Amino acid sequence: MFRRGGTDTLGQYARGYALMHDVQPGTVRQYQITADLFERWAGGPVSLQELDERSVSAWLRDYSAAAAPSTVRSKRNQILALWRAAADEGLCEPPTLRIRGVRVPRLPVEAWTYDEVVRLLQAASQVKRRHLCGLPRRVWWPLAIRVAWDTGLRWGDQIALPVGAVAADGAVWWSQHKTGRVVVCRLSPSTMAALRESLKAVPRELVMPWSASHETFTDQVKRIVAAAGVRPGTWKWLRRSSGSYVELEQRGAGAEHLGHAPGSRVFLDHYASPRILLRTIPSPPELPAVAG
Repeated sequence: MFRRGGTDTLGQYARGYALMHDVQPGTVRQYQITADLFERWAGGPVSLQELDERSVSAWLRDYSAAAAPSTVRSKRNQILALWRAAADEGLCEPPTLRIRGVRVPRLPVEAWTYDEVVRLLQAASQVKRRHLCGLPRRVWWPLAIRVAWDTGLRWGDQIALPVGAVAADGAVWWSQHKTGRVVVCRLSPSTMAALRESLKAVPRELVMPWSASHETFTDQVKRIVAAAGVRPGTWKWLRRSSGSYVELEQRGAGAEHLGHAPGSRVFLDHYASPRILLRTIPSPPELPAVAG
């Protein structure tokens, strides 16, 4: 039964979104940012019942003047998700007209090569001070890089991975937080050796616990990347690298390794690195050299 929600604004609804939806805190935070950006553009709080397609399209047009196309598309998806969810709850009418689209140019997928990851390991082993869990950072960071490389797990799953989820032979069965799909992967013997040594030094429940913010994590990754002298990239590049090298070994295995849905193009479009997979690109026979 349709009901009116009274004075709920877009910003208020975004802040309370998690009450009715099972989403990660980071997702709710992005929804809040999007709602705040729209209301700032509108000059003040916007009632859910005041949302209209032309205003949202005009905001996207103005926002695109200073933001990257991928960012604009993300904000478009987020404000539409809020709007449709509010409509499902009977708080407003759903969008019925077309919202301004955003064309995002397709860029080559970037990931670190094997040699670059080795250099990251070497740089990480020189990091000073101690991690909050008690391990020296020169131990924690190389272990984190090894786990990311071996498993291809998302950052949130990596820092939540219990030691008990790792079998004695390194096999890992893990239900991804984002999708709920179970992935099966294996920690290499060298990673298992590093894990065992770290557990002797600091017994703990999580393989690579992280209690600080994601921003702090990102800042420390940037320092390691700079010290290693490799191409600037994010932690996500390790997930791409992991999947791409598995794909290099067996066509079609990369998507399964990363836990993507069967038949999905997500891996090929967003994770498969041409730099790594170049050797698998079919080519015609090489023509012979012709003497001049």
